[in-house]
Amino acid sequence: MKEENKDQQEHQKDLEEISNNLEQSKGYTEILSRVIHEGEAIFKIKKKAIFFSASIAGLEIGFSYVMICALFFLLQGSVDDIVIFRMFGLVYPLGFILVVLGKSALFTEQTSVLALPVLNGQRSIWEMLQIWGIVILGNVVGGIVFVLSINTLASELGIFNPEVMIAIGSHVLGHDYWLILLSAILAGWLMGLLTWLMNSTTEILTRIVIITMITGTIGFLGFHHSIVGSIEVFGAFLHSSDIALTDYLLFLLIALIGNGIGGAIVVGLFKYRVFEYNYSAEPEVDR
Repeated sequence: MKEENKDQQEHQKDLEEISNNLEQSKGYTEILSRVIHEGEAIFKIKKKAIFFSASIAGLEIGFSYVMICALFFLLQGSVDDIVIFRMFGLVYPLGFILVVLGKSALFTEQTSVLALPVLNGQRSIWEMLQIWGIVILGNVVGGIVFVLSINTLASELGIFNPEVMIAIGSHVLGHDYWLILLSAILAGWLMGLLTWLMNSTTEILTRIVIITMITGTIGFLGFHHSIVGSIEVFGAFLHSSDIALTDYLLFLLIALIGNGIGGAIVVGLFKYRVFEYNYSAEPEVDR
């Protein structure tokens, strides 16, 4: 009798484990399906509209730059610079909240999103690279326009001054390029995870918390985000003779490569491979 009860308990345990695995599979597949749907929808948007959206994202992400410059200007002299740089994590998320919730096209948010339809066999690598190029161009143009617009206004309003712009841009560039690349990969990884997590919920407050948590981490740790970082370096380039145009362009290139690797390969490829290896018995996702 005891052995029979033991067998029943083990059988029940096995059933519960199978049920849990099925629920996990369903949840993972649902998120993957949403991300692929989102990526496929972007491919269908007209290129002019994508460029316009990306330009807006470049302008909106500039508010993260304004906030970190304002914070540095406010605390410089009374707080150690190293501490201020860590405190950037508190204000860094603002621009990202505006961009992500506003559905503007930001490169680091698009990397894994656009890579998944390619991995799923719906789009080609060339199509993905085309969209990436348009988004990058729009982000960079928007960021440059924002810096040029805020440059004089910030001084007149007493928000920050050119010395602050130089200090922040020099801090961003103050690393070997191999280190910037690795840092950018980590930033791209986190941004790819942001996209994944954003598709796990529809609650607006939860989404804000996720964006703040992920981008705040990037800001606190000083990881290199290609678009915000390029804005920071361009701002310093405007006022410092020690920072050349080639420094700005080289930083932008390395950070873009790093963010692309982190988002498309570490998140896009790995997440899709997890699906293939663990849930191969499931039907294909949105092919």
